[in-house]
Amino acid sequence: MSIATLLKTVLGLYLLSSYKSVPGAYFVRFYYHCSRLLLVPFVTGKNTKNIKRLQSTENGCFALARVSTYVSPLECDFYFHKNNATYFVEMDVSRAKLMCSIFQKLFLTSKRFPFVPVANVFTNFLKELKPFQSYDVVSSILGWDEKWIYVISRFTRNNDKILCSLSLTKYVLKDGRKTIPPVDALTICGLYNEQVEAISKKNMHVLKEQCGFHETTPLEQMTFDYIEL
Repeated sequence: MSIATLLKTVLGLYLLSSYKSVPGAYFVRFYYHCSRLLLVPFVTGKNTKNIKRLQSTENGCFALARVSTYVSPLECDFYFHKNNATYFVEMDVSRAKLMCSIFQKLFLTSKRFPFVPVANVFTNFLKELKPFQSYDVVSSILGWDEKWIYVISRFTRNNDKILCSLSLTKYVLKDGRKTIPPVDALTICGLYNEQVEAISKKNMHVLKEQCGFHETTPLEQMTFDYIEL
């Protein structure tokens, strides 16, 4: 094998390993979950297996959305670890899977699709992710109040044994200009009950009373023993 062929092969493998950075890859990864959860059911039936499974689980609204991936070379910065900005791209994919799954019935039964804008995102970087290291992005609803839904996203390694990063996202559900209260949305989806309300209040107390910009330890120590989507 000539040096030129070898270099081309190495370059090709390098580019292939960085598929997530290819123009348009983000939209494919993001809209894959949106399409299969919100568009396909219009053909296959709106009473989906996902809806039935969540409704049959008492704590279904806290189900976990897991996306497994790895650190591609083009995601790395000059410190040779995952660039901080790229965490938010992976969160988009994980949170799309989460929100489209949990609120699938709301989306499918509404006269017009509600939308779920992000109001705020906070991230605490705990451990670095090195080139080609595999990791999971696990997102779930942490709790809610009268207006906002709080989603926690954890970047983990070794089957969730190592927590590399923790993020909080504040969402609001909108029907046009009208805000849909989280409790109303969960009730429509058949996922609201006294137990999930109690869990939400407990988690919100931890978030608002025990945590802050410089303190996320109580959130890091939480356990999430819920079903996976």
